[in-house]
Amino acid sequence: MTDFEPILVSEEVVAGYLPGVDILNGVDLTLGDGELVGIIGPNGAGKSTLVKAIFGLVTVRSGVVLLRGEDISNLAAHELVARGVGYVPQRENVFSTLTVEENLRMGLYLRPEIWDERLAAVHELFPLLADRKHQRAGFLSGGERQMLAMGRALMMDPRMILLDEPSAGLSPANQDLVFERVRQICDSGVSIIMVEQNARRCLQICDRAYVLEQGKNAHTGAGRDLLHDPKVIDLYLGTLGRAD
Repeated sequence: MTDFEPILVSEEVVAGYLPGVDILNGVDLTLGDGELVGIIGPNGAGKSTLVKAIFGLVTVRSGVVLLRGEDISNLAAHELVARGVGYVPQRENVFSTLTVEENLRMGLYLRPEIWDERLAAVHELFPLLADRKHQRAGFLSGGERQMLAMGRALMMDPRMILLDEPSAGLSPANQDLVFERVRQICDSGVSIIMVEQNARRCLQICDRAYVLEQGKNAHTGAGRDLLHDPKVIDLYLGTLGRAD
């Protein structure tokens, strides 16, 4: 359970990409207002499918997704953005032929009137984006592109963000920077659900976490508790999980 007031709840969500083939088999999840929740588990467990189902990119076949008590199951992505939900996919998360500033403008297409306010807020969090505003996104490093993708999602001043494996493919130094910024974004008041392949680092920074296995909830608890849970260590963290 969480001490945070719930902002998003998924109950018994069943979803999949192909007719008759379910990836999620009744997943429950609660995200509190201002909370950072991690989702970890083995490959194929349904982690990315869950955030895509929440964001309307994969059909919820049964169960329900509630945002502040309102049923948002299968709403279109642009409708969810208008309700304060941001999403940062793992791949193809920037427009490579556009400049950094043009990418940020794309994130604000629904509310262009708040450009100055939101640009200042994003530049404060990611100063590098101000320095590179005229550079094409395709020439940024992997870590810089991830910063830009998160910055674009923040342009709409969302109440919550869904992050799909933000550290994937990054160097250890850039992974650390991304995790620092994720925690900073959450501490500023934005609720976050983060799917992450680096389970150990995820558990170190998240308030709570869910472990999925074969499309179902396997374990849940505070991040630090799961980090030292023998079952979670043996099954998902390996020998590195035993480090301090």
